[in-house]
Amino acid sequence: MKYNINNLFFAKCRHCIMDIINVTDDNGNVMTPHPDYIDYYTILLLKDNKYVNIYNRGIKYKDISQVDNVQEHYDEDLIIEACGLNNYIDMKHKKISTKECELIDVTIQKTKSLKLKYGYKTVNNK
Repeated sequence: MKYNINNLFFAKCRHCIMDIINVTDDNGNVMTPHPDYIDYYTILLLKDNKYVNIYNRGIKYKDISQVDNVQEHYDEDLIIEACGLNNYIDMKHKKISTKECELIDVTIQKTKSLKLKYGYKTVNNK
């Protein structure tokens, strides 16, 4: 399948999950529930004013700027930032395939030194 590059976006996303294992913070306080998250980079297609992951169309995205409390969105995928893919590739190509998107995705991550990030969200105790 070929995609119009004007509708493709390179995006940093976050998937939030609920970790059921009790974890303590630096002061020994139990942090439950506490969200765990996975930050990842992918290419999204803007279709009918909604973002769709070209590698997995079953994922539904929300823009993080439209979310009041990120911690309430467990098991959902949030878009942290997105930039048009046409900023990264030669505009003489009007359409590109999924395989070409994979190569572009890897190249952008390498040139920008982007890495997948995993980790616990910290809790500020007062």
